[in-house]
Amino acid sequence: MNIKYIITIFLVILLAQGILIINDDYTPHYTPLNATQSFFSENSEFISTKSDSFGNNDLKGAYTLIFFGYTNCPDYCPDTLMKIRSLFKKLEEQNVKKNIRMLFISVDTKDKVDKIKKYVEYFDDDFIGLETDKSNLAKLSKRVGVYYKKIQGDSSIDFYDHTGAIFVTNEDSKLVALYTPPIDVNKILEDVLKIF
Repeated sequence: MNIKYIITIFLVILLAQGILIINDDYTPHYTPLNATQSFFSENSEFISTKSDSFGNNDLKGAYTLIFFGYTNCPDYCPDTLMKIRSLFKKLEEQNVKKNIRMLFISVDTKDKVDKIKKYVEYFDDDFIGLETDKSNLAKLSKRVGVYYKKIQGDSSIDFYDHTGAIFVTNEDSKLVALYTPPIDVNKILEDVLKIF
């Protein structure tokens, strides 16, 4: 056997091991969650901006960034959705094809699917939004640990205090990670490129 061929194979093996070591040493920017259950409870279904029925099966096959907010939110919600749109744009600019999507879940049960659709698609046509009712929202928020509370005020518009984190489900619809504020798009991008 040619000695150059053996040396080349040896160098390729060393390089591959080096890459694996580098990846093993990578520390993600999210908080890992050891969830064993699916994001939604087994029989729950929601109306989405893409279909009349949305549940765990619709989360399967891709990583999903999930954000809880509401369409009348004056600041944090639009800022977060702009950041996620920026993330998607950066992936497009780098010509990186990643199996990742965005899901917006409203904590305001007055938000109906038509309004949510206009809201999320303002940021990106591929973003998905979910309409909720009081019962399903209460169950889901308890299941995944989301806080939301209507703020009392004199305005005719309802305002909410709510969790500002971005939840991440894996390709099996399991909740696996959490990004907490302040949201840094470049850190999420790095995780997407190295892990997702």
